[in-house]
Amino acid sequence: MSMFVVRNADASIAFFAEKANDLVLAPGQVIEELQMSFAEYANRLVLSVEGVSGQTVSFPAGQGEIIVQVSCTPSPVGGGEVVDLLVNDLVETVPLSGGGGGRGEGTLILSRQTPGVFLIAPANRQLYPAAGSSLLAVVVEETPSPQ
Repeated sequence: MSMFVVRNADASIAFFAEKANDLVLAPGQVIEELQMSFAEYANRLVLSVEGVSGQTVSFPAGQGEIIVQVSCTPSPVGGGEVVDLLVNDLVETVPLSGGGGGRGEGTLILSRQTPGVFLIAPANRQLYPAAGSSLLAVVVEETPSPQ
């Protein structure tokens, strides 16, 4: 079983696919074949809130926290004890502890005090794509004032 990763000229992941026969590459892009399933590759980094990943989740502004669950496979290039995430273009390092099946598990805590959007994506785009379960938008919505 194999799947294909299309990389940009800077080695960042442009996208990945189950088949390569119909792919059209932009200048500088290359195809890399990996011996794993599409699902295994897509789920190497999963960001979720209350079991929801790869989607926009919304919460009312107010007291409390939003807990983002982070689950990832160990990095083949070392490390594996942390994963760096971009939260609105700021790097947040999430410590990982042993999870099931060789996965690292961690959490990222977000505040609900100020309305706004948290866009969370992997910082290392050569290792993880900013797509699917590796991308999460958390919206903190302003609560209407009672009239």
